[in-house]
Amino acid sequence: MLKRTAADIWFSKCVRMRTNWVCEYCSGNFSHEESYLHCSHFVTRAKCSVRYHPKNAFAHCQACHKKLGGDRWGGGNVAEFAHHYDQIHSPLDRETIRILSGHPFPKHKHHIKTIAAHYREQYRRMEDMRSCGEDGRIELENYAGSLELNALIEDIRSRL
Repeated sequence: MLKRTAADIWFSKCVRMRTNWVCEYCSGNFSHEESYLHCSHFVTRAKCSVRYHPKNAFAHCQACHKKLGGDRWGGGNVAEFAHHYDQIHSPLDRETIRILSGHPFPKHKHHIKTIAAHYREQYRRMEDMRSCGEDGRIELENYAGSLELNALIEDIRSRL
């Protein structure tokens, strides 16, 4: 089991806040039961190059997370998760995440504090927007502090 860092905690909060605590699969509202809404990764969070990428994460309730493959041992319906992914993002984004996940991010641990700070700031921005009445989806900005990952993402996008 992977250790949860401060970066994981803030990223997870942002992913769930992005949808205003609504499951992206079944549309259930979990604003009063936040612990039942998970940050579900399309590509496992063990792949550090995509662990904190907003297009690799979804807000799914416990049941939908398990159905789509978020059980402790994996499994789930991969084809259904891919279809769901494409409805929310795009096949191009899914392919970008797939390719990016195959590349290492060796300096990952050196970025944890700045990744956490970035997503903490994103969360506060989203909270402000919610307090001003925004109730729809709020996109979050990808952490851009890693020059290596940014260059890799640009290279992948240019080839697709």
